[in-house]
Amino acid sequence: MGFIGDLNKLNKQAKEIRKDWDPGAQMQDALAQMKAVNESMAEASKAMTDGVPGTAQVVAVGPTTGMLNMNPLMQVDLLVSGPGGIPRPVSRQMAVPMQHMARLQVGATLPVLVSQSDPDGVAILWDQPVT
Repeated sequence: MGFIGDLNKLNKQAKEIRKDWDPGAQMQDALAQMKAVNESMAEASKAMTDGVPGTAQVVAVGPTTGMLNMNPLMQVDLLVSGPGGIPRPVSRQMAVPMQHMARLQVGATLPVLVSQSDPDGVAILWDQPVT
């Protein structure tokens, strides 16, 4: 009865887990995350085309919400300072390169490009040191 009993127990556990599983809700969550990441990438690409150098101070870092190309997606709140401008808060869900996770700490300063056409367009320059 050991093997058959274990299979029966696993089947009951699987039915219990599936009871509350809603594929539609899972798909809606995934689509919302993809939309947020796409918006973040579009704003970062604006900054890469017409951006000016600036700095950003990390104000808050949220938990990992998924992965993109083996890099964690994280909610990051920044205080961005462009040349001659007033620091402005920017909140973004972004893919953080795994090798730069240690740089993403509250209070850390990161080099960025700030879009001239869209003040929310910010691209973090992960491979550059802060000057």
